[in-house]
Amino acid sequence: MSDKNEAIRLAQRIYDLDEEAYHASGSALGHVYHGDRDARIEEIIRCMETPEVRFTLRQQLALIGNMAHTIEDDEKRNEILEKYENVIKDFHDFIDKNGGPAGIMDPIIASLNSLSLKNRMDKQHLIICISRSSASGGSHVGIELAEKLHIDYLDSRIIANMIRKLELTEDVKKATEEIPVSGEIGMEIDDELLSIENVSKVRQFIHRKNRYHGLNYIDASFFRMTAILTTLAKKQDFVIVGRAADRILTNNRIPHISIFITAPFESRIKRIQNIKGCDIKTARKVLKTADSIHAKYYHYYTGLKWGDARNYDLCLNSASYGIEGCVNIIMNLLEPVKEPADSGSVKR
Repeated sequence: MSDKNEAIRLAQRIYDLDEEAYHASGSALGHVYHGDRDARIEEIIRCMETPEVRFTLRQQLALIGNMAHTIEDDEKRNEILEKYENVIKDFHDFIDKNGGPAGIMDPIIASLNSLSLKNRMDKQHLIICISRSSASGGSHVGIELAEKLHIDYLDSRIIANMIRKLELTEDVKKATEEIPVSGEIGMEIDDELLSIENVSKVRQFIHRKNRYHGLNYIDASFFRMTAILTTLAKKQDFVIVGRAADRILTNNRIPHISIFITAPFESRIKRIQNIKGCDIKTARKVLKTADSIHAKYYHYYTGLKWGDARNYDLCLNSASYGIEGCVNIIMNLLEPVKEPADSGSVKR
C-alpha cells in the first residue's frame, strides 16, 4: 500500500508543473492535463499506483519536459527544468517503494460501467467506441449505428482531417502575427490564404517553431485527438471507430460503451478477397499486417492487449450475425438509454 499523502503531494506537483510549463512556453499543443484539477490529480495518483498504466504517466511527464525545453526565457526554462528533474526523481523513488493495488476492481472503470446502461448514460451524451479486427465489418457497423441513431460518425480519417484543420488554423494565425503577408490580415483562415506568395515563409516559420515539442507526428496527433474527443464528448453524441478511443474516454472519466467486432480469420480472408479481388496468399498477408498495426497501436497507447474481451463491454462475432445483425444487437442493448418512443431521440 502506497503512502497516500506522498502520492497526493507528488500528483499535485506534476499537475502544477504542467500548468507552469504550459504558460511559460505558450504551447500551441495545450495542457497535458485538461479539465478539473482535483479529477486530474486523482487520475495521476491512479497511474502512479497501478503498474499496468504507469507508462501513460511517464509519457505525459515526457511531454511536459518537451514543452519545458521550448521555453525561450533561459532563466525560466532552467527553473522549470530543474523542477521537472526533481519530479522525475521523486516519481521513480515512489515507484521503487510502492506497488500497485492488489484488488482486481478499478473503482474508476467500475463507476463508468454500471450494469444499467440507463444509469451509466443518464444525463450524458451517448458515445459508442468500436474497435474491430480488419475485414470484420466493424467500420460498417459503426456507420450504420450512427445513421440509425442520427448521431455523428468518427474514424481515423475524419479525426485526421479535424487535426489538420486545427493545426492549419493555428499555424497560419501565428504566422500572420510575425510575417507580413499580402491581403487582409484579418481575413478568414482558409485555402485562399495558403495560396499567397509568402506561403514558403509561413512553412519556414512553422518548421522553426517545432510545434510538437520534440514529439513525432503520430504522438502529437494522439494528444491532439485526445483533446478533440474529450471536448466533443461534452457537447454531442457520436460513434467512433478505432483510435483506442475507449481508453482515452476511460482515462478522462467519460461514460461510453465499448464494443469489439471480430470474425474468424478465414472468414475475414474471404471478405478481403471479395473486396480487393486478390488471391488467398495476398489476402492473408494484408490481414496479418493490418491486425498487427492495430494491436501495436492499441498496446502502445494503452498498455493493454487489443481484442482482449476483458477490455470491452461487448464482443461480437460478425460472421455469426452479419453487419446488420450486429447493428440490431447493439440497438437492442441501447434501448434502456433511449428517450420514450414519443420523442424518438437518444438520451442527451
